[in-house]
Amino acid sequence: MAAKIDKKELTEPDKLQLFFYRVRMFAKKNRNRIYAGAGLFLLIAVVAGGWYLYRLNYETSAGNTYARVFESAMKAGSPAGDAETIKGYKDLIARYPRSRAAITAYYRLGNLYFGRQEIDAAISAYQDFLDRAGEGSDLVTLAYNSLGSCYELKNDFNKALDSYEKAMKTKTALSFELLNYRNIARVYEAMNNAAKAAEYYRKALEKTTDPLMTLYLKRKISLLG
Repeated sequence: MAAKIDKKELTEPDKLQLFFYRVRMFAKKNRNRIYAGAGLFLLIAVVAGGWYLYRLNYETSAGNTYARVFESAMKAGSPAGDAETIKGYKDLIARYPRSRAAITAYYRLGNLYFGRQEIDAAISAYQDFLDRAGEGSDLVTLAYNSLGSCYELKNDFNKALDSYEKAMKTKTALSFELLNYRNIARVYEAMNNAAKAAEYYRKALEKTTDPLMTLYLKRKISLLG
């Protein structure tokens, strides 16, 4: 005996045909809009793809240039070599100013200037790096510490302390606690604040297992009373 088909099942094919008919009519009526929308989507996809390829090539070229300059710097090790390296990093920044390599180049320039005792130039380079770098990089913590060292050499202890305290607040600060505490302690000592200096030398002492560093810090704490 054949299964009984109810009225709902009989009407389903008609509803399906009606749906597809309405879709065809809508497409026919709005053909130009659909074509325009598809064209716009294609244009966006082409532009986005082109921009991605441009940025990829831009960053790759900048990275290759940085690698060449850095490798040359490792082989130089002389004032003349440093001058050539500085020129290389400056050229990189000028040619690829929005690249990640250019950001790192500012930090390297700061180190080079610091080594040459060109302190104002070092401060400028470190600040340029910090203005552009993201917070997640280890170099941010090191740059704040280096900036603090620059201000120490200029006897600007308030700015030095501010830089070291900023280093303590970076995302990678935990990796450099011993360095940060020693730097802050040294500035307080230079400012004749024995109590604060001893406090931070004690904090540094808690972070080291090195026998010579332990001896040095204990002596500092003892002298500060």
